Amino acid sequence: MLGHALGEIIVSSDELIELCARSLSNGVTIGLRALKARASGRELSLDCRASPLEGGQGVLLELNDHARERKIVRESQLVAGQKLSRQIVRQLAHEVKNPLGGMRGAAQLLERKLGSGELKRYTEIIIAEADRLAALVDRVLRAGGTRREETINPHELTEHVAELIAAEAPEGVTLVRDYDPSLPSVSVDRDQLVQALLNVARNALQAVGRKGRIILRTRAVANFVIGGRPHRLVNSLEIEDSGPGIPEDMQESVFLPLVTSKTDGSGIGLTIAQDLVSGNGGLLEFESRPGRTVFQIRLPAVLPGRVTGNRA
Repeated sequence: MLGHALGEIIVSSDELIELCARSLSNGVTIGLRALKARASGRELSLDCRASPLEGGQGVLLELNDHARERKIVRESQLVAGQKLSRQIVRQLAHEVKNPLGGMRGAAQLLERKLGSGELKRYTEIIIAEADRLAALVDRVLRAGGTRREETINPHELTEHVAELIAAEAPEGVTLVRDYDPSLPSVSVDRDQLVQALLNVARNALQAVGRKGRIILRTRAVANFVIGGRPHRLVNSLEIEDSGPGIPEDMQESVFLPLVTSKTDGSGIGLTIAQDLVSGNGGLLEFESRPGRTVFQIRLPAVLPGRVTGNRA
């Protein structure tokens, strides 16, 4: 905004002029919410407050990004919904695990009695699917285990996940690393954060299919709020994909269990990822449109002189 007239930046300049005039003539502070503005080519929504200066010589105009307030509200909703999601998923896991064991045992007994190789193929499918579901249940139940916190460079996490995704990606998928080498350390459970990143990265891999681009990006974000607590600096570990995007009608519920747009998806990968990130003092959020979906894992940075303890 430096060096520009307000009329070049504020789309609704008439509203802003009226706000300043009313404040000056009435001698009181007046506010205006969600004023449309443009800066550096970006559309913004601003909260404005005009306060008259002493002696009526002018107006102090304060402009605050309205989007930040909306993000804090959205984060609070995510945290509240996450507790319910965690309870639902773990209850489902317990309810599913016992019948699975009985189903698998019955299929094994039936397999021994079948003489036909063609019929035994069906019992093999039942046993394989029961094993797959049992492994999925075990991953859900392990997700909330005790954390083992250590202070590490965040690129140890992203590089480990990048190597795994590179090995799984089809030839037509490009993997790009866009790192900020100056990022400070984070204090987290390494295995849990790797699992969270891997869940998100594999979703990105499925989204792009046989051809596309996945970007692993790291950035520092100043003055960020997580769980109502302000942090002077957080690390943002981001995974961007060039896939079709998350359908608009699913974006509000994407972290809820059993919500998925994939025909072969379980709908709990992002729920588990959010649970793991939150348990390590962070936040998982996203923005999505066709051709560009970005998931951001926000983790408080370990700054010099800060004392960290185990949150487990």
